[in-house]
Amino acid sequence: MIVVAAVFKKAGRVLLAERGEEASQTGWEFPGGKVEPGETPEQALAREIREEMGVAIRVIRFLEAVQLPGATEARLMAFEARLESEAIRLSSHRQYAWVEPGELENFNLLPADRELVKKLAARNLLA
Repeated sequence: MIVVAAVFKKAGRVLLAERGEEASQTGWEFPGGKVEPGETPEQALAREIREEMGVAIRVIRFLEAVQLPGATEARLMAFEARLESEAIRLSSHRQYAWVEPGELENFNLLPADRELVKKLAARNLLA
């Protein structure tokens, strides 16, 4: 299984979204979702953001990947992406926030996203 996540950057901040109560795990994450059969990771990311946030995006580049906890064959792939509109309409998240990279440790990130932040920060990819 492959899960994709978007790293949106604006004015020195990155976008996080908080999962709603109906999610299997609650917490903050880089928004995205599962790649469906027949999709590329980039196509899946564009579809997931359109479904979950109501906006179109442009995928810029692959950034990093981490293994999902408890699943040896599953990984989370992060892509830098750009929002085509600021008119975000959440459908599966409670809220979103633009966060400075140094503040990310203050959020209850999901385990894979926490690992992703470590890798992205080490490569200076969150600035």
